[in-house]
Amino acid sequence: MPEILISEYLLRRLKQIGIDTIFGVPGDYELALLDQVEPQGLSWIGTPNELVGAYAADGYARIKGAGALVTTFGPGELSAICGIGGSYCENVPVVHIVGYPPNPLQKTGKILHHTIGDGSFDHYHKISAEISCATTVLTDPATSAAEIDRVLNAMLHYSKPIYIGISEDIVFSKVSDEYLSTPLIHTLAPSVPESEAVAVAEIIKALESATSPILMVDGGAAPPNWAKYVDPLVEALKIPFFVTTMGKGIANEGSPYYKGGWSGAGSWPTSVIPGVENADCILWLGNYPSDFNTGIFTGNTSGANIIDLQRFSVKVGTTEFDARINHVMPKLVEAFESHPPLAEYAVEAIPPITLTTPENIEHDWLWDRLSTFIRAGDLVITETGTAQAGILQTRFASGAHGWTQAIYGSIGYATAAAAGASIASKETNAHTRVVLITGEGSLQLTVQALSLLDRFGVPPVVLVLNNKGYTVERFFRGWTAGYNDVANWDYVGLAKAFAPETEVRGWKAATAAELEALFVDEAFNNAPCARVVDMVMGVDDGPTNLRTMFVAKAKKAGS
Repeated sequence: MPEILISEYLLRRLKQIGIDTIFGVPGDYELALLDQVEPQGLSWIGTPNELVGAYAADGYARIKGAGALVTTFGPGELSAICGIGGSYCENVPVVHIVGYPPNPLQKTGKILHHTIGDGSFDHYHKISAEISCATTVLTDPATSAAEIDRVLNAMLHYSKPIYIGISEDIVFSKVSDEYLSTPLIHTLAPSVPESEAVAVAEIIKALESATSPILMVDGGAAPPNWAKYVDPLVEALKIPFFVTTMGKGIANEGSPYYKGGWSGAGSWPTSVIPGVENADCILWLGNYPSDFNTGIFTGNTSGANIIDLQRFSVKVGTTEFDARINHVMPKLVEAFESHPPLAEYAVEAIPPITLTTPENIEHDWLWDRLSTFIRAGDLVITETGTAQAGILQTRFASGAHGWTQAIYGSIGYATAAAAGASIASKETNAHTRVVLITGEGSLQLTVQALSLLDRFGVPPVVLVLNNKGYTVERFFRGWTAGYNDVANWDYVGLAKAFAPETEVRGWKAATAAELEALFVDEAFNNAPCARVVDMVMGVDDGPTNLRTMFVAKAKKAGS
């Protein structure tokens, strides 16, 4: 019976679930595994540090359906743990593979490098277990294949990260290749048919009896599993739909049924607020009522019958059913394609964009202007903070998609995630351009990720919001607090310095007219290389919807 190395088994399993690129930083405990990566047909992308690698794997996974990161035991895995935490929080399936010291050496109890010096080797595993849906440390060749399959199946089932520890002696152990013929579980198992049928019937009944039904596109149910059904559902229902911060970039915003972004008091346009709050029935896809996703809890949907579709359950009002969002949605599409029209609910249309170029690059002008800059085929990655609020104002072109890390909110995420996403986009031909929108404070945390952009993926456009500090924190604690300031870096110069062997073009725009000139320049828009724009903005400027959100929060706290 043919045998293969366990390392080969693991890597071939990654290929089977659609992973073609592995990110990470080499370390002595993992080198034996890394030697097998390219022979098994996978690409290795070495990242400047493990945190960048974790964010890149997250961005890659959101396009490909899963991502992988390899780090060494101890310092390497701990450096990545912030990124893995974000993936866990936001339902992103990432395989974190950790190279362990050889098992015979561990058993001696000797103090080894990368440990904390107490002769124990399970501390880091325990930490990672808190932010993984399944973990394993391979110690027995006889069970290693089964353990690998167990945790990979858990990752695909729960859409969350997993942890695999593998030592050099296990890397070179062998297993029968017949195990590879057992398929991994790529899709959610069907729910109880009777329960699902009742859930669909109850949803139809609730929508039919409503006088002001709407659809809310949110992100809480892991979008890759159901996003393909959103636009067909919108066309079948023919009712107004809105997106949350987490849902931004999933649905076609060129649809006549699209009415804007809902974020409580921070909604855009303001007509969204009565449009949502006066609805008597909300079909909510992946409801995730977190603070920033609801405008810091300033929204009010208490008057509506909420139909909440989640990964493992469907709730109609207060009744919960054993059903799955990705199974229920196509059934709803089928049911409503030939269904008589639902009650017409008039929600004010999104106002047309009328721009007057100001002297300075102002937030409200910028976010409107980006509506015509973003084009079909773009992937838009938006950083936590100011950009996350402002992007609700931007209307994506049909065929443009994107996301922001709306819950975990780790600044610095977007730059590295954009690098991973650009590589996945190239592998899938899913997007022709990546647009990264980040603040200068966030960029400083993971600026080394600029060394990856455009070296391996599709050409990016990096737009840096540069107002010398942390805008959202200024809203929290005043505009003059010194701790909100950041050092003024030469972002264009850094982008070129981090990628000296590839072409990088950069500009510094100090006025709105200078930025406008770039946005209409065909050479800029179609350049086959990375483009970085340092946009100088006012220290005390911010998106109107962000200001409104904090004012409403303050009033609510004082009432």
